[in-house]
Amino acid sequence: MYEPKILALGLAVAISLFSLAHINLAFAQDEEQTEGFTAMLSGGEEVPPVETTATGNASFTIEGEESIEYSVNVTDMDKVTAAHIHDAPKGENGQVVVTLFKADSPTGVISGGLANGTITASNLEGDMQGLAVIDLIKAMERGETYVNVHTEKNPNGEIRGQISTVK
Repeated sequence: MYEPKILALGLAVAISLFSLAHINLAFAQDEEQTEGFTAMLSGGEEVPPVETTATGNASFTIEGEESIEYSVNVTDMDKVTAAHIHDAPKGENGQVVVTLFKADSPTGVISGGLANGTITASNLEGDMQGLAVIDLIKAMERGETYVNVHTEKNPNGEIRGQISTVK
């Protein structure tokens, strides 16, 4: 008499556990698709190194294969003129492939958000012009890109950091 109820209860538990496992797998797959990248910026990473008290960080979130959300924050920077993603490995200088910030005239002192936005294929320039955002993502994954923030005092870059995957 109780056997069908126990069988039904067991079946309900099994279905619930299967559903939870499936939901967890779906969340894990979503997390894998949204990759993050970061760059810690300092004068010591410039090539050649620059003496400065300024620091910063940049973060990038992949939104599918067609766009990347970004933000660039700096501390103790004065007269910023531009910020870019360049294509080169650590220790080498490379060409601009994305402009993250460009000032019409140098800024005042900034400690906080410098720039944020979305990178799409139309923003790619230099060696990446005409390519897809996935090509930039692959270069970021290989460690072949860096962020550089330029100032009036240091037009070639005051702070820099290699872009790396957030683990």
